[in-house]
Amino acid sequence: MQRTKQENLAPSELKKLRNKQRKAKRKAEQESAQAKEAQIKRDQHHKSRQQGDVEADAPQLDELVPEKLERTEKPLEQAIKFLHPLQTLAKDRIETHLMAFEVYYRKGKVLLMLQSLKRCHRLDPRNPRLHSCMIRFHEVCTKNKGGWDPSVVKVVEKETKEFFRNRDAKTLNKEFLEERCNCLEATLEGASMMFHLDKESQNAAINLVTSLDNNKYNDINLKNCTNVLQALRKGAFGSCDAQIEEYVNECQKRFPYAATFKPPVVESTTQPAALDSNHMSLDENSNSN
Repeated sequence: MQRTKQENLAPSELKKLRNKQRKAKRKAEQESAQAKEAQIKRDQHHKSRQQGDVEADAPQLDELVPEKLERTEKPLEQAIKFLHPLQTLAKDRIETHLMAFEVYYRKGKVLLMLQSLKRCHRLDPRNPRLHSCMIRFHEVCTKNKGGWDPSVVKVVEKETKEFFRNRDAKTLNKEFLEERCNCLEATLEGASMMFHLDKESQNAAINLVTSLDNNKYNDINLKNCTNVLQALRKGAFGSCDAQIEEYVNECQKRFPYAATFKPPVVESTTQPAALDSNHMSLDENSNSN
């Protein structure tokens, strides 16, 4: 019957009717889609609330959890992520390449170690920290080059000829200590490498950096003396508690106001007792009067 009515309509009226029907159909489809979307959101909200009751304390994947960042499972990989921007933005600072060497040294990346050393040498060939890196790299080459690819050995030997000058690590370190004998900062690096290469040299190495009373160093200052103390405490010279105590006492005389060398403050607990006894005696005297 409805079809018969449509057939009896004029073309213009029929066109209006069909447009109206299409609009109604689109509106119904939109309302249906909106209803489905609203239902999905309600279901997700309900599900998240249920999970929240069980895992309220669990950190989210994208959440910055300090404890997790502090105890990363792959610290060297994280260090490299931090290092790469520095190599681009701070490439003219030797600290960038010294840090790069330390990272690659721990990862055993020989060519990247060599790259870092060359960049350091270009910026400051007399930097004391560069010397300790050179000595450790020399040791790596001596111990491991037998297992390297021949092409790697060829590159390393060619690029280190200027650095090593056909000398072994101990000889290089001895020459460095003799050449920089008036510099405490340099002696600290050389002495630590002396102990690193020969554990039997502990006493001699420690004496080099803790004997400050003969005025042979021209850079005895708070910064360098603090660096010596930190190296001693971190184990760069092995276990040496007695020498550390002696060194701290010596530095207290030189830097009496430096907090680094002050002994820990122990709060006295006898004073309140003395005050109490005085208070009691005063009370007794007042009562007797």
